[in-house]
Amino acid sequence: MNRFSFLLVLSGVLACSGEGTPSALRAQGQAACSTPATSETVRVMEGLRPHCEGCHSQGARGYFASTEAFQALLVSDARMVKPGSPDESELVRLLEGRGTGAFKQMPIGQKSYAQLVTEGTATLSVADIRAWVQGLAAQQRDPRPNPDAPRITRMSATQIQRALYQQLGLGHDDYFSSANEFGIPMAESRGDDNYPLQPPDALPMPRQNISGERYHALGGGSVINQVSHDRSPSPTFVLTLTQVSQRWCRRALAKPGNTVLFPTGTPRTANPEDVKATLRRWSLHFLGERFTDAQVDALYAGVFVPLATPTDTEPAYVGVCSYFIRHPYWIFY
Repeated sequence: MNRFSFLLVLSGVLACSGEGTPSALRAQGQAACSTPATSETVRVMEGLRPHCEGCHSQGARGYFASTEAFQALLVSDARMVKPGSPDESELVRLLEGRGTGAFKQMPIGQKSYAQLVTEGTATLSVADIRAWVQGLAAQQRDPRPNPDAPRITRMSATQIQRALYQQLGLGHDDYFSSANEFGIPMAESRGDDNYPLQPPDALPMPRQNISGERYHALGGGSVINQVSHDRSPSPTFVLTLTQVSQRWCRRALAKPGNTVLFPTGTPRTANPEDVKATLRRWSLHFLGERFTDAQVDALYAGVFVPLATPTDTEPAYVGVCSYFIRHPYWIFY
């Protein structure tokens, strides 16, 4: 980086660091590069929340996750809210049932927000929203990432199930057979000793409740059971993933013709060189990066050797396989 480029970057950092910002903004913890939410903006957000947060409380369009999210993702986005011009604001158009994008109205359904207001279901009128947009000053959006925002995301229960199927060479038929109950297709467990895992809302849905309960324990949600998704690394999640990873690794290693963990011609022995070659391959297979020699040696000595027996290496390979699945690089991304 040349001196001129460095000065440009430095000036941008200083401009957003709080130097020269009004004391009121610094007291609120707001950076100079972003416009803080006004009390009227908060009132509009709270008025829309009951009708919008069901679909917009998380993710890239999690406008109602917090006041800061509403301000940064919606109000400061000129594509959605154009200060001083309600007719050119996509938010207003959506609420009036004349959106120009993929959706013509919000919330999605038979009735537009304007109709909900007419019926008395919504308390904040479209006229109030238009007046708010009309009175908005120019909005400044902070181009910097939020230093307090989560930098990693935990895999969901559904992602875990799919990843395990793919990386262990297993599939739905290894855990379930087809069944019917009152003419409704069901997924019949082949035995809970296999630790089957299936969302309660899946089609076909699991016949045994324990399959869905295990899915919930990994943080999976369900409309049928009225259970919210949970992406936190809770003790229940850790315990369940430990049990599932060990049982599923053992099943994958015992599955006839399964070449995912041991490709055709790959030696499966207790020979240290063969084992370490497998550990290197598995680190890339599960984590997307190849372990160094020091990491492989530590894994071999700390996990494989204590679990290996003179006549059976399966417990050791199961332990190593489970180790990779419980690795933070696997759980988080």
